[in-house]
Amino acid sequence: MKYKNYYEILGVTRKTPIDEIKLSYRQLAKKYHPDTNKTPEAEEKFKDVNEAYATLTNEEKRKKYDKQVARLGYGFVNTDSSLSNVKYEFKSGINAFNDLLTTILGFKKENSEDEAEILQTLDSEEKKDKKKAIKGTDIITHLNVTLEEGYFGVEKKIAIKAFKTGLRTFSVKVPVGIKSGDKIRLAALGNPGKNGGKNGDLIINVKLMDDSEFKLDGVDLEKEIEITPAIAALGGKYKLQVMDERLFVSLPKHLRDGEIVTVPNKGYIDENGDRGNLNLKIHIDMPVDITEKEEELYKQLLTLEKRKDNIYL
Repeated sequence: MKYKNYYEILGVTRKTPIDEIKLSYRQLAKKYHPDTNKTPEAEEKFKDVNEAYATLTNEEKRKKYDKQVARLGYGFVNTDSSLSNVKYEFKSGINAFNDLLTTILGFKKENSEDEAEILQTLDSEEKKDKKKAIKGTDIITHLNVTLEEGYFGVEKKIAIKAFKTGLRTFSVKVPVGIKSGDKIRLAALGNPGKNGGKNGDLIINVKLMDDSEFKLDGVDLEKEIEITPAIAALGGKYKLQVMDERLFVSLPKHLRDGEIVTVPNKGYIDENGDRGNLNLKIHIDMPVDITEKEEELYKQLLTLEKRKDNIYL
C-alpha cells in the first residue's frame, strides 16, 4: 500500500490546529470534487484529501500514522498495518455533496436540494470558520535611567529577546522629565500578529535610579547639607552643583538643625520643561578639632550665653 504524506496533501503541518486542518480540508474537497472539477486528476486528489482528513482528525489513527512515519518515513507500509484498512467509497452527484456536508457541517441536506445552494452553504461556512485578524501580544520590559539622564533626556540601547524573533536591539529615546513608573511605548515592535493582524507594541517601564546626592520628590530635589555653627548663626554663601549648573545659595542667619532652605526653580524638570524647587535640609556640624584661637572664641561666646541665659553654669 502506498503510504502518503497526509500533511502535505492537506497543506498543513504537524503543529497545525485541528480547526485549521478542517478548514483546509473543506477548501480542497470543494476544489477537487468531480462534480465541480472535471480535470482527469480531480477524482484521485479528492480521494487523497478525504483519506488524509479521516486520518489526521482521528486521534488514534493520527498517532499510528505519525509513529509509522517516524519509523519508516514516507513510502510503502505493510498491508497488515492498521492504516491500510482505511477505505473510501467515492460517490458522485448530489449524494456525495450530502455526505460531505454530513462529515463537515454536522447536518445532511435533502436529495431535492439544489447543488448550487449546497456549494453556497459551504462557502458561507468557510467564511465563518476563517479566523479574525489577531493583534500580536505586547512585549514588556524595564529600563533604568539615572536622574541626570531623566533631566536632560537621552537615547539608550535596549536588547529584547523574544521567542519567535530572537534577540533584537532597539534605540530608545528617553524624553526630558521622565519619572519612575512612566512608560515608553514603541508601536508595532512587539510580537507579530496572526491572520494578518497588527504586531503588538514594545512597552518599556521606566525606573529612575536612586541618586547618591539628590532625592527626588515629585519634581522637587532634596539635598542634605552640613554647615558650621558660625554659618548657622551668621548666614553665608553655600556653593553646590545641580545638574549642569553651579549655584551659590545665600543661607540666612539663625538657621537651626533640620531646617529647610528652598531655592526656587532649581529642582528636577517635568515634560513641559518646568522645573521644581531645590530644598536644602540643614545639618549643623560641630568641628572635631579646633584651634586654640577657635577655642578662645568659643569661650567668649559661652560667657555671653551664660549672661543671657542663667540655665548654663
